[in-house]
Amino acid sequence: MNRTLFNLKEYGVFTFISTSQALKAERVLKQASIDFLMMPTPREISTSCGLAVKVASEDLGESSEVLRQNRVQVDGAYQVSQLQGKTRTERVIDG
Repeated sequence: MNRTLFNLKEYGVFTFISTSQALKAERVLKQASIDFLMMPTPREISTSCGLAVKVASEDLGESSEVLRQNRVQVDGAYQVSQLQGKTRTERVIDG
């Protein structure tokens, strides 16, 4: 796990339709050697499943493809940026 993910001001977040899909995503991303963090789903993004995956912005596309190829059911993917204490969230991929 890459500790720099904790401090990113811009990053990608995947949400899932269920906890089991979030745990499957964790397993798949580990096997693909993609750096990620499991995190609580931010309330401003979704209330569907309590777990989300955080990745570096530059890994969002590759992570999305790996999840798709492994049939992980993603609810959505978001680009998150934090500037001057405010969080901006943009949905970039629909499940």
